[in-house]
Parts: sequence; C-alpha cells; structure tokens
Amino acid sequence: MYDFEAGKVKKFLKRHRVRRAAIQLPPGLRGHLTEIRVPFDEAGVEVFVLADSCYGACDIADAKAEQLGCGALVHYGHADMGLKTRLPALYVEARMTADPTDAVEAAVSGLKFKHLGLVTTVQHIHLLPRVAKFLSSLGIKPLIGKPGPRAKYEGQVLGCDWGSARSISDKADGFLYIGTGRFHPLGIALATGKDVVTVNPIAGGWDRLTPASEDFLSKRKAMISRAAACDEFGILVSTKPGQARFRLANGLRDHFKKAGLTVYVLASDEILPEKLEDFRLKAFVCAACPRIPIDDAERFRQPILTPFEAKVMLGKANLKPYQLDEVLERDF
Repeated sequence: MYDFEAGKVKKFLKRHRVRRAAIQLPPGLRGHLTEIRVPFDEAGVEVFVLADSCYGACDIADAKAEQLGCGALVHYGHADMGLKTRLPALYVEARMTADPTDAVEAAVSGLKFKHLGLVTTVQHIHLLPRVAKFLSSLGIKPLIGKPGPRAKYEGQVLGCDWGSARSISDKADGFLYIGTGRFHPLGIALATGKDVVTVNPIAGGWDRLTPASEDFLSKRKAMISRAAACDEFGILVSTKPGQARFRLANGLRDHFKKAGLTVYVLASDEILPEKLEDFRLKAFVCAACPRIPIDDAERFRQPILTPFEAKVMLGKANLKPYQLDEVLERDF
C-alpha cells in the first residue's frame, strides 16, 4: 500500500555514516514498523522509534533525536517544508499505490465542469499527472496550481496551506480532491469559494462539498457566541518547530487585553484538552495547528476559536467570507 523507499533510506544512512538513527512515524504508519525498519537492520544501524506525536513536517523531532544520541532522523509520511534541523533528516513521503481512476470517472460523470482544479496530499501527489491525463480524455481541462509557502509540490495542500488551490481558483469551475477525510476539501472550498469533489483512492467512493456549508458555519458561529460570553481566555501556542507561532499569540494577547479581557498564553508541545483542564480557563484561542479548533473542537469542554474567529468575536472582522487559519511566516 505504501512505498517506504528502502533503497533511499539505506543510501541516506550510508552517506551520513549513521550508527544510530531515530524513526518518526505518524499514527497511520506505526503499524508498518516491521517493514519500515528493514533497511536500518540491513545497514546495521541502531534504531530509536519516537513514540510522541507526529502530525506533520511541522512536527519534526530532530531535538529529541539529538537528545537520544542519534546521528540522523528519518521522518515518514510527510514532505519536507524547509525547516532547519539540528542533524541530518530524511523525509520519506510514504506514497500510496492505489489507483483512483475508476473512482474519478464515477465522480466526474454528470459534472458540467470544463476546468477542474486538481489537489491532493503528498501521499497521492504522484497520481495527479495520471488523473490529469484521464480528465483530458474526457474533455475536461485539468488545472494544477503552484505550491503555497509550506507545500513542496504543485497541487499539494496542507491543513495550514491552501495556496495551490487558491492559485488557480479564478480559472477553475470546481476542484477534484484526492484523499481521505473532510478537513482538506472543506478548506479548499472555503479558500476558493468553489465546489469540491472528493475521491477516496482507498475506499473508491466520492463525495461533493460546497463552499456554502451552512452546517459548518452555524457550528462555528455558535462556538464564537459561546466564547463571547467568557471573560477569561487561554491562547494556545505549540513549541513544535513548525507550529511555534509566538508572534501571532502575542498579537492576539494584545487584542484581548485592549478589549479588557483576562488572557494567558499557554505553551505546550502537544495541545491536548486534558492538559488544559487544570487551568480552569473559560475559553481558548488556538495559535498552534489550524486543525485543532476545527477537527478537535468536540474534545474540548470549553469553546475554542481560530485566530480569525477571535477577531470576529472582538469585532475586528466579519464572519463571512469565512477564513480558515493558515500558517504564515509573519506568525513566527
């Protein structure tokens, strides 16, 4: 199902004369550890497997690898977003081998789109040329956008970077997203204002999402209303290398203080609701990973807002058009 690039890993270990290496895996790949460690064993390299969180390339654990005395880190499941590391690091993107052609054909049949934007995550990025060729054979012009500031490839989207979709939104009638879950297609729809057809390359199914998702907006409006009734806030910031948005957190803190509200900046490696309960704060604003206040909102007992929603609550922005949080250089 996944290409773990064993040959590339062995060459990397040999080039850097690694004796001890750290392996970092996201949850979805941890069950493949037996297969993943084969090239390390064949190279005679001692392995430490890092068991902490791994949410993306923003979560690179080079400091922990160095602390363990490792000479290198091999990070699986994500593409390099250009963060500096303390020791040699290799990104193994773990691309999936599933063929989405049949599901794409079913998804686009009956669509009246003449120009279709193609977007996906790194696991399926190699499929875009094949899908583009197939769409062309159906008389649909495929469009693949330039990568945003955090993405590595054309057509690639991240939960904090919708640049590749936005770059072609004025030319596309709609978008085709290849991948799983609803967060990414929701972000594409909100960022571009266009319908998004989602194809699941694993299950083979498809779905369609519109930017006018009233259910989503009503839930976020209710979250803002709950937060507006509070007078004490915690601004959450992560110490993960690609999520340490301290400048953003400090700016939000200043806005809350000017509004006469009590505010604290809470820093943690991993933002978990159970870690925050002891502070007994009434509401939170997330200046860490943009997915947390959207995907994990139901895990929090207190209302949790995005930076944009905090501005809406403070009267500094309007809810529509809604803006999903994106990580920008000025946040750090």
